[in-house]
Amino acid sequence: KEKTMNAILKTLIAAGIVASFSLNAQAADIAPSDAPYVQEHQQRMERMKTMTPEQRAKEREAMHKEIQNLTPEQRAEHRKAMREFWEKMSPEDRKEMRAKMHEDMKGMSKEERRTFREEQRKEWDSMTPEQRAERRKEMHEHWEKMSPEDRNKMRDEMKDHRRNISPEERAEHRKEMRERFEKMSPEERQQFKRDMGKRCDVEPAMGDCPIGGPSGKGAK
Repeated sequence: KEKTMNAILKTLIAAGIVASFSLNAQAADIAPSDAPYVQEHQQRMERMKTMTPEQRAKEREAMHKEIQNLTPEQRAEHRKAMREFWEKMSPEDRKEMRAKMHEDMKGMSKEERRTFREEQRKEWDSMTPEQRAERRKEMHEHWEKMSPEDRNKMRDEMKDHRRNISPEERAEHRKEMRERFEKMSPEERQQFKRDMGKRCDVEPAMGDCPIGGPSGKGAK
């Protein structure tokens, strides 16, 4: 049972990072012409490039509060617009965008990364079980639509990220993910295991599958 939990926690950690990169972080630099609020977000991100780490952390906190004030429907609409625009980009543009986002993530201080994770945790905790299920479904569909090259690139970025964080950050992250898993309803836990099994049947997203291999066999 403990081995199963550890395997699931590793996947949760990876899934959390993927969510940050593939859904939220993309919104930082992608601005569809018919979405003014996204253009404003892009302008703010440009200004943040010249800020100190402390100023950027405060700006991110302010942005997070604004997002929290949106209705669930508005947030879903925002994510949908970002995802559709991303999928319309050429492979070359997506590659360039991912590289930029990866460099931005590497440039964060420990305090900024901690704040970023806390913001993600608060957003996740504020969702209903149905909203969390929809978010996981979106992530899974996004992964399945990626090309083999994009998937490999994402894996490399995640491995690089794990190598660059300190043991303390890694332990803190595991604790956060364990707490998140414990807050799931029984139905959410079962659905999560099924989702991870499906992902491993296609191809392990981060090289971490539930114990027992594809389809989550043995992960009970």
